[in-house]
Amino acid sequence: MPVGEDTITVEFAGTDDMRSDKMENDKVLDAFNAASSDYDKYRKQAIPNMDIYYNTVIKLTQEYENPKILDLGAGTGILTELLYKQHPNSEITLVDLSEDMLNIAKEKFREHDFRYVIADYLRHDFEEEYDIVVSSLSIHHLTDEEKIVLYTKIYNILSQGGVFINADQVNGATDYTEQIYKKQDADHLDKQNIPEEEKQILRDRRKLDKPAKLSDTIRWYEDIGYKNVDVYYKYYRYFVIAGEK
Repeated sequence: MPVGEDTITVEFAGTDDMRSDKMENDKVLDAFNAASSDYDKYRKQAIPNMDIYYNTVIKLTQEYENPKILDLGAGTGILTELLYKQHPNSEITLVDLSEDMLNIAKEKFREHDFRYVIADYLRHDFEEEYDIVVSSLSIHHLTDEEKIVLYTKIYNILSQGGVFINADQVNGATDYTEQIYKKQDADHLDKQNIPEEEKQILRDRRKLDKPAKLSDTIRWYEDIGYKNVDVYYKYYRYFVIAGEK
């Protein structure tokens, strides 16, 4: 077992809102635990232009030398692997709510001394600073209010000059453009050489998504204090945004 493994138990009790949050977390957790064994297998087909999408994140980290990296919602470590190839001497921490997902990552990186944290990153207390915080296709499961809380938390744990890079999904700017996004999602998935049962799993998971509008996301970053905020990639609802401290 890798050095530094840390298992976190998140407690939810008290208010109706907290119980509702737990129910939503449980739905997301169950969905990703169920998909964990085949997650990597169909990922590239499920995401349009995945190589360009993920490598945009990596390019935004190139100026950092031996950075301390935090991967939020790391899952099976698809983005982590690319980060490690770019920064082989970096210190990397993977955080995810799904122990099943992280177990796959641990096996994938069994020869590397990465740290693994099983936790709800929205509620986990991070006690260190990081040069790079990344997330890929995870934060859109939060409500808008929770996104703002998380973006603020990330800003507070960034080192001076550090960067937060998020590869995620957004809603359309209007109801009309959101319908275009939904049609693009459906058409892309229908064309993929994926078993029908796997396609249905993906469709069901998408029902748990809560993307924000891009304009709101940029405004939240800037209001929190991130500088040089910009969008470096966008294809329909898929986008990469980055901001520095």
